[in-house]
Amino acid sequence: MGQDVTSLANILAVLIRDTFDGYCDEFLRITCRARARFERRDWIGEQGRHKDAIRRLELYEAYLQKVSPRILKMLGEQLHDKSVWKAAKKKYLSLFQRRHDIELAETFFNSVTRKVLQTVGVDREIEFFYLEPINRPIKCAEPVYITYPRDTDTRQIIRQILLDLKFKPPFEDLERDVQAVAEEVDLYLWPIAGNNRLDSIDVVRAPFFRNKVAYIVGRINVSDAVIPFVLPLYNVETGIYVDTVLLSVQDVSRVFGFAHSYFHVEVARHDTLIDFLRSILPEKPVAELYISIGYNKHGKTEFYRDLHHFVHESREQFIIAPGKEGAVMLVFTLPDYNFVFKVIKDRPCFLRSDAITNKQSSREEVMSRYELVRGRDRVGRMVDTQDFENLRFRTRRFSRQLLNEFNQAARETVSIDEEFVVIKHLYLQRKVIPLPMYFEQEKDPEAIRHILVDFGYFLKDLTAAGIFPCDLFNIWNYGVTRRRRVVLFDYDDVEPLEQVNFYEKPEPRNDIEILQPEEDRITAMPDDFFVDEMERYSGIPQALKGTFKRVHADLFTVEYWQDMKARMRRGEIIDITPYNLNRRFIRKTQELSPKK
Repeated sequence: MGQDVTSLANILAVLIRDTFDGYCDEFLRITCRARARFERRDWIGEQGRHKDAIRRLELYEAYLQKVSPRILKMLGEQLHDKSVWKAAKKKYLSLFQRRHDIELAETFFNSVTRKVLQTVGVDREIEFFYLEPINRPIKCAEPVYITYPRDTDTRQIIRQILLDLKFKPPFEDLERDVQAVAEEVDLYLWPIAGNNRLDSIDVVRAPFFRNKVAYIVGRINVSDAVIPFVLPLYNVETGIYVDTVLLSVQDVSRVFGFAHSYFHVEVARHDTLIDFLRSILPEKPVAELYISIGYNKHGKTEFYRDLHHFVHESREQFIIAPGKEGAVMLVFTLPDYNFVFKVIKDRPCFLRSDAITNKQSSREEVMSRYELVRGRDRVGRMVDTQDFENLRFRTRRFSRQLLNEFNQAARETVSIDEEFVVIKHLYLQRKVIPLPMYFEQEKDPEAIRHILVDFGYFLKDLTAAGIFPCDLFNIWNYGVTRRRRVVLFDYDDVEPLEQVNFYEKPEPRNDIEILQPEEDRITAMPDDFFVDEMERYSGIPQALKGTFKRVHADLFTVEYWQDMKARMRRGEIIDITPYNLNRRFIRKTQELSPKK
């Protein structure tokens, strides 16, 4: 005979609450280490900054794995008794009524239920689900930011902001940086306020750490306008320096972009931090803001809420995504939705052409490559990917062509009946323009030049992250964002850079070898790459290759790739600047005047 429902539900709710608290405590401990690592320039090694980023990324799933067996053992035959879960949900909610992290706690509760019950779709009886965000104002002891009021001189405010950081290493040249930042702020504000200058600057109390950089994030209040204010700080042997000041929404949005890894920022109230970020980035989806500070699981909740709302409001059907069909992924979307959905095909194939693929990738291999990218620094060049399980939608919401492709290529993942389509697993990504489509649609030569040059920097940034796109010829794996950045969105052809062997193609040694086909004369392993073939297989249209090569000739040399591979093997962390390099200040250290 089962236990009393109420007492069992109460124990269950407390257990999930305690597990959530343990996750939050460890999340905070890892996050708090970022400041000390920045001060010590501790980027690599078993306990380095990069390892902390991976640990924190894996933390959520680790706590789900930790609590699931306990719940299975505790509930036993009552595991699927909805009365227990409904009562536990009610009790759990009461435990968080006065807590600011209630929405994160609700997401964790949902994750637990889905983990142990393998829920298909949304079970609103036992899950927390709201079509609209719930306003739960909980009084905050202090704001997440410090306000610096107007002063007679912008330099005084900037100096105080930098001094209040209280970093242990000194600034390389504090007055140089203060002067540079103040001049840029005054220039930017002149068309807005003229001599009146600014009213105040609000600065988030804790820096945002990512890789080797500490970002000071704030906003300038002037003439009823709110202007973003971001200072990237680097720590080198000679001290800390301010690299630039970012004041436009476009520049700051790139720093918080969906192709970057997550920040580590130590604040007591994540909810007030999200509100602050929304004030300077009003167009960025709230889901992406949560993800940007490490709460990617709750970001998924926000994504799902947004998707549900869009599906019901738009009445659009899911359709096959525009672009070339991939051999490994079946990609679909909603016409006016900003994201695409990707399902792994049962086996590599093409459905819309007579093309034949030689790919043999299994589902496990494809998923492992997506995990590889998830654990690397995405350097602003690899689109963030969120995976979802056991989603359910009405069958009428799908186009007939898409349903046919599901039936032909994804039966192991997608089940269809007259009423519902159930998708066991899919990836969600931000929608971008595939690079070949961009080259076809864009009519401005300078815009095309920009993308060509950026494509080279894109390859170099991937290399700096230790990622090599083996199928360089297939530029349908690359896309252009609305901020005109080239990014990678398909990961089934990536390899760790350190596993790839770079060579120059061997020349024929005699007349017999000259007559032999290359495939008979040259023996190559799957991880071998002949750099001198890059010009032929880079995927760039022939007429545009000259423009590309003029800037990025080093990519066609074995020395470049072997040097980057050696740096990866040494564990070197190569930081990538997520803003225009032309904005960087010139670092000329001021010299002391000679004593008289």
